[in-house]
Amino acid sequence: MRVEIPENTSIAVITPGESKAILILPDGTNVNLDRVVDSTDTFIGVAKIKRNEGTILFEEDKRGSEMEYNTVVTPKGGEYHVVLSDGSKVWLNADSKLKFPVNFGEGGREVFLSGEAYFEVTRDTAKPFVVKTGSVNVQVLGTAFNVNAYPEEENVETTLVEGKVRVDGKNEQRILEPGTQLVYDKRRENMVVLKVDTEEYISWKDGYYYFKRETLGRIMDRLSRWYNLNVFYQNEELKSIEFGGRLKRYEDITYLLERMEETQDIKFIIKGNTITVQRKTD
Repeated sequence: MRVEIPENTSIAVITPGESKAILILPDGTNVNLDRVVDSTDTFIGVAKIKRNEGTILFEEDKRGSEMEYNTVVTPKGGEYHVVLSDGSKVWLNADSKLKFPVNFGEGGREVFLSGEAYFEVTRDTAKPFVVKTGSVNVQVLGTAFNVNAYPEEENVETTLVEGKVRVDGKNEQRILEPGTQLVYDKRRENMVVLKVDTEEYISWKDGYYYFKRETLGRIMDRLSRWYNLNVFYQNEELKSIEFGGRLKRYEDITYLLERMEETQDIKFIIKGNTITVQRKTD
């Protein structure tokens, strides 16, 4: 089965995402962080951009204030690796924003996330690390975890790989152990803790998607951000179809869709950067 592309349609090349982002400095200056062939590192103040690795590293700025903030923004179709001044590592997924102080103060380390990111936090018991999403705060001492906090989604998901975190919601708080996920329902303002296979939620960081009975709606939400697509469904019931398996994150989009068509009664129609999902029998 081949993914359908209507005749007489100008075909847009749909490519997977890549390392690119915008760094917004405290004075409002924007700096493009695009991966280039040139491997020469670039310095912006105390920030070092490793161009051939899609990484930006920050050092403590003795001249700056802890009340000043840097922001790294990834567009749809982008990702970036950020190393904070305390050595903590953050992998930003597509369509995400991380805001963090130029200098962490004496009292703690607070960062602000919109979207999705995987964190490996440098342990410092004197300075707890807190990720603020607007709905929940995730507090850690030293650990590895994933936070999915896209504003348009109904839930905020915190998935713990190792260590221990505390998640504070509006009305309650929970402690997570490795291999668990806290789901915070933004509308009901309640929390549920689940045992999960963490690979399913952090595989994006390692260059592939791992789906374990995941719905088509959720899968296409992820792919639309990564490939910068618009997705439409012939009917809402199609969103609930479940898939399982592994897909390479940097694969051509048509290959991914063809693998999905082979396992279910659906087909994908591509027109430009828009994908319409319908049943094969229609």
